[in-house]
Amino acid sequence: MNLLAEIFARKRRELAARAPLGARVRPPGRDFTAALLQRRPEAVVNVIAEVKRRSPSGGPFPHQDLVQVARGYEAGGASAISVLTDDVDFGGCIEDLEQVRAAIGLPVLRKDFLVASQEVEESAAMGADAVLLIADALEDGLLREMIATAKACRVAALVEAHTSAHAERALAAGAEWVGINNRDLSTLRTDTATALRVMPRLRARARGLVAESGLKTAADFAAAQAAGADAVLVGESLLRDADPGRALARLLAAGDGTK
Repeated sequence: MNLLAEIFARKRRELAARAPLGARVRPPGRDFTAALLQRRPEAVVNVIAEVKRRSPSGGPFPHQDLVQVARGYEAGGASAISVLTDDVDFGGCIEDLEQVRAAIGLPVLRKDFLVASQEVEESAAMGADAVLLIADALEDGLLREMIATAKACRVAALVEAHTSAHAERALAAGAEWVGINNRDLSTLRTDTATALRVMPRLRARARGLVAESGLKTAADFAAAQAAGADAVLVGESLLRDADPGRALARLLAAGDGTK
């Protein structure tokens, strides 16, 4: 069994063992799509900046106050914030999403290994403006159902794929936003050319495209934009910096050619 399959098997066991989350008063929605399709003269591409405490590939990060990091990202020019809510591999929880969203004004993406439409509904109730769905690990019927549930709950679905074949499956299931992950989640190997190869084939059919993983420089941002990305999702390279928000601001300024 590969790593991604192991994670999804665990998530299914966790979902089966827990009670549904309690009722919450859903805060007013924020438009994830509008935020990522905006054209800003100060940035070559929009950025979804990620907060997390650790990762399987990177280990623990020096910044554990996710609210403080998210505020720094907002000040540094992020268009949206991604919050890891998986506990076992990333040290996250759903309360992280609620706390981060309450502290900022940007749309928030719940990033986790969601396995059922119930979790999409719960994400919306907790205030997520978007959810990540991983096409590589969800069979066609379930993926279609979860995308439809997201639409019914008025949250965006960023459907992630690593290969062209899975990206095509995402589009066939009704995905409007497709993320191309440069990291193969079954092995954790990263090739930043992956999104550059796959995205041009999707550009005419997807409402929005996101390049994910391994992006570290303004040149990486520019290459992703040239290949068709409306946004990039960046986490680890920023979280290793002493000041993640200022690191993001520097990257966006460099991409604009002002520094």
